[in-house]
Amino acid sequence: MQSIYRFLFLPAFISYPSSIWSAIGYRLLAILICLLLSACSTPGPDLTATPAVVPSATISQPSPASAPTGMLAGPQASLPALATPAASATPEPYTGPLRVWVVSSEEQREPLLTILNAAASQAGIAVTLIPTSPDSLTMSTVAGASMQFEMPELIWGNEDDLFILQRAGLIQPADDGLDDNLFLPATLSSARLEGQRWGTPLAARGALFLLYNRKLLTTAPSTSDELIVRAREATTGDQFGIVSAWVEGRWLEPWLRGVGSSSLSAGTLNLDTPAMVQALDLLKELRQSGPPPPSTYSEGSRLFREGKVAFAIDGDWSLARYRSYTETLDLGIAPLPRFSATGQPAVGPLGGLYLMQSAGLNAAMQVQARRLAGSLTSEAMQLRFAKELGWLPSQRNLLQSPAISNDPALSVAARYAELAPGIPPLAQMRCAWSVSDIILPYLFLDEMDSQQTARRMQQQAETCMREQ
Repeated sequence: MQSIYRFLFLPAFISYPSSIWSAIGYRLLAILICLLLSACSTPGPDLTATPAVVPSATISQPSPASAPTGMLAGPQASLPALATPAASATPEPYTGPLRVWVVSSEEQREPLLTILNAAASQAGIAVTLIPTSPDSLTMSTVAGASMQFEMPELIWGNEDDLFILQRAGLIQPADDGLDDNLFLPATLSSARLEGQRWGTPLAARGALFLLYNRKLLTTAPSTSDELIVRAREATTGDQFGIVSAWVEGRWLEPWLRGVGSSSLSAGTLNLDTPAMVQALDLLKELRQSGPPPPSTYSEGSRLFREGKVAFAIDGDWSLARYRSYTETLDLGIAPLPRFSATGQPAVGPLGGLYLMQSAGLNAAMQVQARRLAGSLTSEAMQLRFAKELGWLPSQRNLLQSPAISNDPALSVAARYAELAPGIPPLAQMRCAWSVSDIILPYLFLDEMDSQQTARRMQQQAETCMREQ
């Protein structure tokens, strides 16, 4: 019970960038409240009653041609070999469907469910897919609070869902039999805690780009100095040079990497450094070519869509919205420029999408869960994610495939994907990101210089860690 109370204080210091992360603390709080309430509860609703896609439980084993690529050995192989427990410990075969919570946006839900259904069929297992939004995932948990709460066997979600569920004790380390060397480092670090991986990486998400309006520019700058100069030149009248999420930690990360420093997501609180001062100096230079303060991420995004801004630093989640504004915006996509003083690329963090195993997944179900993980990480399924949903594969050996190199956004995201830091489920990282929101406005209002800002960020982050 003491650990539950400790978790209840997390929303006080989890202050994610407001454009993406603001609901995370509330979702965590709701889950933890429901855990407290469920201790004295009655049986809850049957989650399998939710509308779902259920392949037949009697599907035959897939042929070698449809089995996960790179996981086969010998002409008779059909699925990855699984460790065989001792005869006395062999569980009874599990033939019922595995319930899978599928946390996704409404726009991508239908194609995602189709791919997941195909992966289950390829693996020869039955699943009940339970689609839900991030908020609905929390509400489903809260709805079971007055009853005996029962998690599904598997959860599909991103690094934020993993962070929340791991902290609440609702998932277990991923026992999928897959080699970590298959995956992009960022997707591993975004799921690793206490020396264990808490999900099977299925895709990499969250790449930051330098976007530009080709109605105003023909090419993108390749260095930070060139970006500063061209953004200044584009700033005139009601036109601005560049917009970004100026005060948010995720957008500060790339400049730290460009300086050559470890990122904010490294799990340390070493923020008061010369590297941080350099990164803040560059950020302040760029800010002078943006809309006058206060200007939010949402406001900057709107101005860019309306053709009033030359450059925008934004993520892969925003591309579909920008592409719909063809009358005012001809979207160009480029990598963030190299930091001129070091020649190092500015690389933003990457999160991931994961298949997570609930804490209640038993040994009999484990075999089925492993087969599904193997199928979802096969080359065929990974490339379907890329082609149909625009997601970067989690497997590093697929980054050069035509499905990636022929896609304007994925090819840019893949360029530095192996160098990208992850977003680990660590309180230190959340504290390091949260202080940007609080302190950086003073820098842009000239109330503190870069050195003072770095010092205050360090102090605020240490306070955050003491208060959790």
